Amino acid sequence: MVADRAVLHSFVPINGVVPRLPQCAGNPCLLQAYDVPPLNTPTAAMGMTQCQSWPASCDDEVAIVVRCYSAGGQLIQCCGHGLLAAAHSWLGRLQRDVLGLSMNGSLVAGWREGDVTWLRFAHLHTSEQGVPDWLDGVFPGVQRAQAVATAGGESDYLVLQWPDGFDLGRLPCPTVALADWTARALICTSARPDWGEGVIQLRYFAPQYGVDEDAATGSAMRILAQYWSNRFSQLTAHQCSPAGGLLLSRFTATHVEVGGRCVSASAGAL
Repeated sequence: MVADRAVLHSFVPINGVVPRLPQCAGNPCLLQAYDVPPLNTPTAAMGMTQCQSWPASCDDEVAIVVRCYSAGGQLIQCCGHGLLAAAHSWLGRLQRDVLGLSMNGSLVAGWREGDVTWLRFAHLHTSEQGVPDWLDGVFPGVQRAQAVATAGGESDYLVLQWPDGFDLGRLPCPTVALADWTARALICTSARPDWGEGVIQLRYFAPQYGVDEDAATGSAMRILAQYWSNRFSQLTAHQCSPAGGLLLSRFTATHVEVGGRCVSASAGAL
């Protein structure tokens, strides 16, 4: 039985944080909170990410299980904006300071600091690679990325870094033909020192999996915290998708923290 459901936008603007950043709407998801594990999977009719969540025991502690599906109905292995929305909602529902969240067998801690909800992830290391020639066909007519790194397995992430100050808004969205070259989602990034210390841009493309461009991607921010760690221990990121998002990260020797503000768009008790 569904306890309640709400549409929450994750990674929306935070007052006083890099005022020069463009406005952004964040990444919406329909969060469904259950008392017991649901038997059904959501339909693909909502046009947004749908996340099911319910309490369960984990190492003698109460943890919230989160299961997220894309707008096309595919199960998402690591959904950062869904985890952030679930942490924001369940911390309030349970009146907890810290909460464990479980997604696809991985346990993530969630907590709040003022208006910002934070998630703690294990490191997912990046490995530097040569810049592939096929990028010229994926992003025709624009300057080539200056550095490339991989993270995770063959179907996970490819990080593409452009020079400082490069406006990622100039990049065209890749087509499904990207699958001819790689099974990895593309995380495009550049530092913006003109906006402040530790400020970066990013865009996320995964047309091979039905995501032409994601609005605000917490899982990508987890990777970028690791990728930029030799230069910045803290990041403020503008995801310059059409909707836009504001994402924060902190890198330590033992883990990565990803943070953002959540806003409820609508709610209804069922």
